Amino acid sequence: MRSDREFGRTGLRVSPVGLGCSRLGSVLGASAEQSEQVLKAALEVGITFFDTSNVYAQGESERLVGRTVKGRDDILVCTKVGKYLPLSKRILLPFKSLIKTAVGGSKAMREGVRQTRSKGLPTNWDPGHIRRSVEASLKRLQRDTVDVLMLHSPPAETIRRGDALAALAELKTAGKIRVVGVSVDDVDAARAALSDPRVEALQIPLHPGVVDYDEILHQAAGQGVAIVAREVLGGPNAISASSLNADTVRAHMVKAAARPEVALALIGTTKARHLQEAVSGF
Repeated sequence: MRSDREFGRTGLRVSPVGLGCSRLGSVLGASAEQSEQVLKAALEVGITFFDTSNVYAQGESERLVGRTVKGRDDILVCTKVGKYLPLSKRILLPFKSLIKTAVGGSKAMREGVRQTRSKGLPTNWDPGHIRRSVEASLKRLQRDTVDVLMLHSPPAETIRRGDALAALAELKTAGKIRVVGVSVDDVDAARAALSDPRVEALQIPLHPGVVDYDEILHQAAGQGVAIVAREVLGGPNAISASSLNADTVRAHMVKAAARPEVALALIGTTKARHLQEAVSGF
């Protein structure tokens, strides 16, 4: 992979492609063995940015990333806070392996899981909850510090209120995190994030051919805010790395990562081969 680039004004450097880890270890995603293969392949091709969340795969994504990059101070781990698993999901965690086996053999059950996921997860932006969530993530990641911590899809009003970002700023002062960020789902939330000087990194959905975020990209570049581009293949309901040929995936990835305002583009896959093919153009 080509040389790394600056991660906004943070002083950190990243690979032009990062690995999105939302499906690693999940019921409908990669098994633990497959996930480890993808993570190791990412390291082998020179990826230095791993994007996860406290809720991805019910916390298993963080554990898998943590085990793979343990002791690597050249790797940046980005995780997120704000969403949480309700009690109805937490009580099922001890039975996750059994559920994964059952779902794997039933099309109806897979569809049921997808429908449940589409309803989303509850959120809690209370500073106390955020601090506890970060401590739990650090344990799963086996790290003393989270390199990049992002609020996970907060509405614009939550960002503007400021107490959630204040909690992240306090955690940075305490040495628990290095970079304060926000992962957004819409332009209004992105504008709100850029209006707060504490925000150093912003994750946005950058679908092919969509210009909704052009103004955001320009403003972020002027402020030195690092842009992490996700869904550069079109988003979960459009196309994925596994459903496209390697040349098409590479074209999308190269185009997104080549934008001067973008620090890095994320690719999410559950197959090591797909990852290796996608980054071969970098």
